[in-house]
Amino acid sequence: MFAKHAAAAIKRTQPSTLRRFTKAHHPAAAVINAHPADSSLSSVAWTNPDPGSEFTVSSKSGFLPRRDPLHVLPSYFEKLDEILHEMPILKSDGTLGLLHTGQLGARVERELPQYDVEFVFDKRILAALYRDYSMLASAYLLEPCDIQFRLTRNYGLGRRMLPSNIAVPLQTVAHRLNQKPCLEHSTFTFYNYQRKDHDMPISLNNIEPIRKFSGCDKEHNFVVGHVAAARHTDKVIDASLGILEAAQNNKRDEFNAALRKYSTAMGRVNEILAQTLQGCGDYASFRTFLNGSKAQSMFNRGVLFERNSSTEAHNYLGVGQSSSPIASLGTHLFQLSQLSPRGSLPCNDGVDLLRAPNVRSFLEHVDQQARSLGVQSYALRSSESSAEYVLALGQVLTYRYRQWANLRDSVPVQSARDNAAFHAYLDVQTSHVRDIAKLVSRTHASMDGESLGQSVRTRAESVAHHAEMVHRSLGRILNDAESAPLPVSMIAY
Repeated sequence: MFAKHAAAAIKRTQPSTLRRFTKAHHPAAAVINAHPADSSLSSVAWTNPDPGSEFTVSSKSGFLPRRDPLHVLPSYFEKLDEILHEMPILKSDGTLGLLHTGQLGARVERELPQYDVEFVFDKRILAALYRDYSMLASAYLLEPCDIQFRLTRNYGLGRRMLPSNIAVPLQTVAHRLNQKPCLEHSTFTFYNYQRKDHDMPISLNNIEPIRKFSGCDKEHNFVVGHVAAARHTDKVIDASLGILEAAQNNKRDEFNAALRKYSTAMGRVNEILAQTLQGCGDYASFRTFLNGSKAQSMFNRGVLFERNSSTEAHNYLGVGQSSSPIASLGTHLFQLSQLSPRGSLPCNDGVDLLRAPNVRSFLEHVDQQARSLGVQSYALRSSESSAEYVLALGQVLTYRYRQWANLRDSVPVQSARDNAAFHAYLDVQTSHVRDIAKLVSRTHASMDGESLGQSVRTRAESVAHHAEMVHRSLGRILNDAESAPLPVSMIAY
């Protein structure tokens, strides 16, 4: 009897506009909760532990969400939607937004209600709210830093307290999605697009960001480029699982074929990013908001969440200090963490812990399988496999070098020096990318090129040559931070 009355009381206290989004009332809830395990990943014994999540990993959608992101929030969240629309430095209509004038914080504190999200169970709405609240949290905390950076090219200090009207719903939504209450790379990119024509596939010309910080062309290209590139991760994932399966079954020809498939798919990913991420341009105009609260001078004591039962400060890596799961997959699959443990960003800095549960589980699985099977040593036992391994690593190096170049160019060298934490972090990443280049050169030097076909031998030599150039260039930069880096275009193949 008590349970019956308690349930009735809970129902009465729900906002009427949200009742249709609860487990009891949402028409698709039963389907979502009973969604079958993704059977497309037949290469190895792994399935998505949370198949109802928006982020599943499969050879159908790759690392992209299984459905296009929700770009319009329910009307109950009207004020949240309004503030996010007014937030960018340059709005879609060409007028200046709240972040340009420095009025976002006051607007949030004065007008944003503390929405009750306890009764939201629809996974698509939860994912959209997680995106919106985590972006708003970053904008609110880092707004003073962006203003300071535009004036002096230094960040200064961010706001230390996240107000309850952001902190409480963000924590609730993050807990329900089994994620951390912070802005994560895939949330800012892979769950931040909408199609212009819903009947057409994802492409550079058919998608645009849903939420923005600066509204500049480079931010648009950053989001659109990562999404369009991720469209090809279905083949990257399929090839990665094929590499593991072939190594497990000791099928050399299938192993080599899977490596070729990986190189081809990653080559397409790199081609798209090369089109959209050429030079830093206006990257600094939105990169401020991609900073996290961990190891950053603007948050030397972390961030506090208002009305949180715990007084412990929150410290999380930001999008700017992390990477997409594409980078993590390459690191785990080819056992690159053993090159320089401090610099292996996905494995040792906790970046994978911020990802959606299915993505996190998949990357952990690949890491465990690659270590157990010894993918790297298996590749080096055959000249042909070694050559294909070099070609695959060449694509990983191109991806990671572009990521490093964007990170380095996002903040002027002088500002990086003033920010000791950022400067130390950049040095670690520089060393790691250099170590990948060294591995490519070393692997090429140890293989028997005479036993290979002319085409494979020539391509492997080209990759090794470019890797050696990267190694020397990054070595100079580690000795002198003001040395000019090698243009990314010079190592793309």
